[in-house]
Amino acid sequence: MVMSKIELTDILAFAIPFILAIFIDLGMHRKGKTVSMADAAMWSLIWLICAGCFGFYIFLHSGVTAASLYAQGYILEKALAVDNLFAFYLIFKSFGLTVPANQHLQHRILYWGILGAILFRVFFLGIGALIVNLSPYVLIGFALVVLWTVKKMWSSSDDDEEVDYTQHWSVNFVKKFSRVNPSIEKHRFFDNGVTPLFLCLVCIEVCDVIFAFDSMPVIIAVVRDPYLMITSSLWAAAGLRSLYFLLVAAQQQFWALDKAVMILLVFISFKLIGSAFGYHLPHTMSLSIVGVILASGIIWSLARPQAPDVDQDSAT
Repeated sequence: MVMSKIELTDILAFAIPFILAIFIDLGMHRKGKTVSMADAAMWSLIWLICAGCFGFYIFLHSGVTAASLYAQGYILEKALAVDNLFAFYLIFKSFGLTVPANQHLQHRILYWGILGAILFRVFFLGIGALIVNLSPYVLIGFALVVLWTVKKMWSSSDDDEEVDYTQHWSVNFVKKFSRVNPSIEKHRFFDNGVTPLFLCLVCIEVCDVIFAFDSMPVIIAVVRDPYLMITSSLWAAAGLRSLYFLLVAAQQQFWALDKAVMILLVFISFKLIGSAFGYHLPHTMSLSIVGVILASGIIWSLARPQAPDVDQDSAT
């Protein structure tokens, strides 16, 4: 572990600016509205600067190794979020919330969804940190989970048939116990029963639980230190709302990024297995490999652009 002892100053150095930034972001976006590219880009940059400032604190307080691990955790969480956020887009599409007249409702749902995303990551990373310290061979199990995630991503990329999330098991479960009001005109989650907005929120939260579980072994494999795992993951998760609106607009441009993420996950799985048997790749080398793989996906996407998806253009 890089930081074997977590002091009160470490907790406050993270909690105070993080909670303050969350309240400012949510406070400025309380009212549902269509999020412009300029607003999404500005807030994505703000969250990146906040995360970078905290990384600088890690560097000053604990040195370059800890800062490198923090950076790897942050980059990995952002990279893994790419495929997850595209799934959110498909959920919104299933509920008819991508058309211009209803697009602002995505923001209202993500406003609450981000809070759930933060809580789920704290829970899974906390549990994972405890489990991994029981035995190094637990990492082999984590490696299998990562490879299973790659298999799911590969299968979904080859499957052209879109999933109807209005029939997702979580949605059907809520319908069994609640009256459903199909109207969304009042933009409420509850109105003489649950509305499609609430059902969409439930579906997104349940999917995020699965995403958080999938990403947990990856972050643990690279970072290992509980403090760095949680802080890097939460700084990354806090900016997902703004990143969502950027990625949906640019997903056709960066079509190869999800392929790069799959390659990255395979690398992480082998790193996990190596760590289980006592072989640890230098942190700076791991960070370099992560950066090269993701940069390659972006460069390849720009070098070999794909034809625009007519359906998506009309939806957004």
